[in-house]
Amino acid sequence: MRRIAALTARLLAFATPFLLYACASGFGLGPAKLPLARIDYNMAIEQSNNEEMLLNLVRMKYFEQPLFLQVGSVASSFSYNLSGGLSATLPEHHSVTNGAYNIYTPTFSGQYSDSPTVTYTAYQGQAYAQQFLADMDFDRFITLYKAGWDIGYLMPILFARFGTIDHTYDAHRGFMPEHHARFLKLTSIIKHIDNRGDLDILKVGLNDNATATIMRMDFVDEDEAQTVQHLIGYNLDIQHGKDGRRHATFKLVPANMLRNVGREADGLPIVPLRLRNCLRAIDYVAQAILIPKEHAAAGRAVDLRSQFSGLCAINASRERPADAYVAVRHEDIWYAISNDDTRSKEVFQLLMNIFSLQSADPPKTMPVLTLPVGGS
Repeated sequence: MRRIAALTARLLAFATPFLLYACASGFGLGPAKLPLARIDYNMAIEQSNNEEMLLNLVRMKYFEQPLFLQVGSVASSFSYNLSGGLSATLPEHHSVTNGAYNIYTPTFSGQYSDSPTVTYTAYQGQAYAQQFLADMDFDRFITLYKAGWDIGYLMPILFARFGTIDHTYDAHRGFMPEHHARFLKLTSIIKHIDNRGDLDILKVGLNDNATATIMRMDFVDEDEAQTVQHLIGYNLDIQHGKDGRRHATFKLVPANMLRNVGREADGLPIVPLRLRNCLRAIDYVAQAILIPKEHAAAGRAVDLRSQFSGLCAINASRERPADAYVAVRHEDIWYAISNDDTRSKEVFQLLMNIFSLQSADPPKTMPVLTLPVGGS
């Protein structure tokens, strides 16, 4: 009998530390779970944001109302429970001699649950008007330029008017041909100037504590300088530097200002500039969507890709694309950006940055949509 008790004690001494450690540490479910969950939520929200943007691009292409939801908060609770035990059946001594055996039964159980809750807020009313319908201001444009976004992308997407060039378009007919041709040529030249490091756009302070948006260009020769001035349609007061190169420094002013003068009091020539609002910037990129021929024939959408080519490509297919950076289904058609189309991916991410810059915090007094998305 003493041998049985001793054996039981040794077994318990061996098993107890393991069970205690397992219960205390939770097999790494505590701290180890936090970074894993954070990355999972991060990736899920990013994918959801990209798909929402693409879906709204498609909606606008089909003359439908877009809808944007902002993630207000992500709250998640984790719970787990681990327990273990050991039971033993120890027969009497006379039972052992009759063939009975000692029976030891370890037990172990665990339970884990993850309950995330995501809160969404829709853009509506005054907040919608301010964030989507108000023209982008110069400060945000400069922020994007200084952040390193290609001026060759920024100008087509954001510029509605530059100098005497009207770069607005009609959703059914597109651009005015002469203005569009001038704009494409000017964009190409300015892109080359920027690639050489000869372009700068910045905010400067004036003597009366006001600020001004200044654009400066250095030109390789007289021909480039005169071409840029002719395309913009304003006198840029081109100067000759000490190194013999030409340069121009001028002030950008909102195109809707009720004045039309060629020079400010500080001596700088002025050039009017109007930037699109966020919704029109989204609609501009939406024109790159390939629409099925039957949809165009039925008048459900207008194919303007010939005027918007070279910036972004959004393909359409009946089957879900196998290798897509982002894809959404609208009715019976899949729309997607290919994963190997780096230019389209870059333009799409620029659009996401424009959207983020224009967006504000969700209104506190508006109703919210809360969806439990986890399981246990």
